[in-house]
Amino acid sequence: MERNESIIKKIKGLLAIADDSKNDEESQSAFVLAQKLMMKHDIQQSEVDTSDDKQEITEGQATTYKKLFWWERRLARIISENFKVRYYYNNKILYGESHTKRSITFFGFKSDVLLSKEMYILAYDAIKKYCERYVEEYYANNYYEERSKAKTTEIKNSYMSGFLYGLEEKFNQQVEQMKQEYGLMVITPHEVSKAYEEMGISSTMKPAKMPTITEIQAYQKGYTEGEKIDYLKNTIDDDVEIF
Repeated sequence: MERNESIIKKIKGLLAIADDSKNDEESQSAFVLAQKLMMKHDIQQSEVDTSDDKQEITEGQATTYKKLFWWERRLARIISENFKVRYYYNNKILYGESHTKRSITFFGFKSDVLLSKEMYILAYDAIKKYCERYVEEYYANNYYEERSKAKTTEIKNSYMSGFLYGLEEKFNQQVEQMKQEYGLMVITPHEVSKAYEEMGISSTMKPAKMPTITEIQAYQKGYTEGEKIDYLKNTIDDDVEIF
């Protein structure tokens, strides 16, 4: 019992750091470590709450209002399935515009929503940076091929498809490891799923339509980098980091 109380005290300390830290990387790392400790020792959120609002279900906007591309929508699904939240699209017609813009919003307990937003932004930055780098490498290595918008789109779609599958595989490996080592599964809390269903959002959500993979090498490169990327880093280095 004393050991469990010591662990709870440590988790509360990590959550306090995550709430108070002005350093994004420190805040994010504290959240991740706190969640891993909670899963490992089967400690519930209610046991580490330090104020009444900690356990409240909330939402957090992860993107601006814009045209959402297929890969942004798929990334939101991957994050939501691995960080105990649900997600939906907020629709708005901005002043002076005629077309509807959408934003991705995560829905769940406060700490889970904050962590999901951090993970989404990190993965978003990573996939854009590495994809742009691959496109430049592709044309440099295939200098005889004319650079066109259509070809560049094919390369990007294939690379991003691979990257997202690789990232998803990375998360799946972590979930399986937690299951094998601790007999625990990462699932969205019942209270969150119930509140989400009561909002009637799930019936309007459509899965992102995946583009056809036409550049196999781009897909394979994307998969490799997506699986190896250190998505806990606050900044994306020039070289792929091993997690």
